[in-house]
Amino acid sequence: MTDTRREPGDNWLDGFVPYQIYRITNSLNQRLRARLRSLPISVSRWRVLGVLRANGTLTINGIAERAAMEQPTVSRTVSQLVRDGLVSRRAAKQDSRYMQVSLTAAGQAAFDTIYPIAVEHQTNALRGFSESERATLQNYLQRIQRNIAAEAAAQATRN
Repeated sequence: MTDTRREPGDNWLDGFVPYQIYRITNSLNQRLRARLRSLPISVSRWRVLGVLRANGTLTINGIAERAAMEQPTVSRTVSQLVRDGLVSRRAAKQDSRYMQVSLTAAGQAAFDTIYPIAVEHQTNALRGFSESERATLQNYLQRIQRNIAAEAAAQATRN
């Protein structure tokens, strides 16, 4: 068992993975915001466009889950994207209570404009990593995500 007693000023957060991931994500988002300033796109809008480009047509909840965004934020963002003609929204054929969201041609063009900026953003963040190290990092991150999902599923079955 790990000794949880800590002394003030011991910098324990430096070894706490959730904190490190949060800090990295926050820094990446700040840098991406700065890179996107010259374009009429926010990080939230980029995330929705990216998720739709990667997955095709999705519901609002599907976008929220894949983009790791709150559902009300996704709904507002999708409404803005619909207004700007970048996505379309229609009732699902199977169940009209659900809205299906898809990229439009203009949305695909917007994605194509932003994608090189996002790739450069990632390249800068991973500068100095070999291809093997990048693959290992991806594998570790995916394993963490699977562990979190398995824990959440187990918790849901207990409740």
